[in-house]
Amino acid sequence: MSEALNENAQVPDKGNRIDFYLSILARLKERNTLREVLEREVFLEFIKYNNSRINEFPLLEKQQSGIIALLCHRANDLPAHEFIKKILGEFILMLGRYSKLKDGKDQDMKDNIMSRIINSETLLIKTVQGVVYASCLISDNFEEVALRHFGEPALKKYNSLLEQYELDRNFWQALIEQFITSEVKSSLSDIISNDAYTLTRDKSYLILRFPFDEVTGSFSSDLPAIDKTRIQTSFEQVGADEESEATLKLINKTILDGGVFIRSEGMTNENIERIARIVCIDPATSIFCDEYNKVMEVMRETSYETDAAENEAELARKLQFLQDQIGACAIGVSLTLDIVVRDFMLGLKNYTPRDEKILSIYIRQFGVDSLDKLFFYLTEVKFSNLLKEKMRGEESKLLLRVLKRRRAPISVVKELNKIGLTRIRMARFWTKDSNNKDWLIFKHNTGKELIKEVQLMSLEKELATAILKLFEKGDFKVEFLVFISLQAVSKATKDIRGKLNELLMRFGIGEQTDEQMAQKLQAESR
Repeated sequence: MSEALNENAQVPDKGNRIDFYLSILARLKERNTLREVLEREVFLEFIKYNNSRINEFPLLEKQQSGIIALLCHRANDLPAHEFIKKILGEFILMLGRYSKLKDGKDQDMKDNIMSRIINSETLLIKTVQGVVYASCLISDNFEEVALRHFGEPALKKYNSLLEQYELDRNFWQALIEQFITSEVKSSLSDIISNDAYTLTRDKSYLILRFPFDEVTGSFSSDLPAIDKTRIQTSFEQVGADEESEATLKLINKTILDGGVFIRSEGMTNENIERIARIVCIDPATSIFCDEYNKVMEVMRETSYETDAAENEAELARKLQFLQDQIGACAIGVSLTLDIVVRDFMLGLKNYTPRDEKILSIYIRQFGVDSLDKLFFYLTEVKFSNLLKEKMRGEESKLLLRVLKRRRAPISVVKELNKIGLTRIRMARFWTKDSNNKDWLIFKHNTGKELIKEVQLMSLEKELATAILKLFEKGDFKVEFLVFISLQAVSKATKDIRGKLNELLMRFGIGEQTDEQMAQKLQAESR
């Protein structure tokens, strides 16, 4: 998983930092660098120079360059990047002024400009910090999902990807190829070689049926013991106790009230709350909460004093800068999530608007369980696309349908016996899965149908609630059905068997004699 630079690395003092910034700025101005290029180059050198001041800054060269590229290039077209541009502009402007006054005698002016430089520096660092927290957390969570399903060999593969690619579209493309696309292709071959598909006839159609359980069957169902990274552990501790929960609520309110985000379809209150959770990893949030509480206490105690207004203004300025740091970190997190969603979809290449909406939600939720759902959803999409590729050119004769039915583990259903589920009642709600003895299929297709059945049977409240919850939050039995139109085949050729064999061979099914075809159909009809 992600490795980070030593948090206790020595930090250059203020004077040395200012001298370094001035030397970079002077060198770029000597070249008559364009303003846009100058800003980008200053920020690039700024990040490299200050990486020891950024918690969890990655050790891997590709991941370091990825964070720099995200901030200096790839996020430039996003609305939130205007915040970075504004702070960076202030930083460069003040450096320019300081360089002219450095050897002057107006110490008050120099101190004022120095203070503004350091404030801008702090906000830029907090923005980078937000990017680092978000990118490391997403990467570590994706890695955990890979470990869940492919065990230790996945660790070597994943780390190899981190060494080869920045966290950009090429990384996601390679990840999808290695952990999903290649697995899907091999699963189709396994389904055919193991005779795990079925072939049935329904009126004028032959139906080729591929169970999705056979596609995901190679994924490990036993969760290995996985050590959480520091960033994952820190994230899980957010809101875990009363003090941490209070910090989270205040940070979330601060971000909402601060108006640092431009409202859009993707920027809901729920998404902002998740961003706040990542921001709360940063130690500055605890400092902010302590200072906020102190300021509120002081204001209450001194509200009736003659100089209360002046004191309150000074306290408000101090608090505002801490609030600005929270906002800067949140901007970094938000930018990262936006870029990851965009790069992931570019890496995926072929997707529908519905796919984009669903995958975007999973990524923005970024937790291990959410990314696990993304993993299975994408596997389903890729298998569907693979079957469509096999059908290409014969769409007039072949039709793909995906059948999804709610199901529940038989072991969980049997537990409901304790609260009144009898065998007769069970038969009203479920039927056995002929392909998987561990599951029961719901007989009802919609929640409304199920509720009507529950009311009709006058079930006890506890039992009714448990059954409805199983339906709402349960798994799906997914099957891919390829319909072969016998009518369309007969219109196209007189050699019907030959054409059927040709169509079946597209999916890897060897040539079938009339007798073999009849036996398969007869076996499935029993």
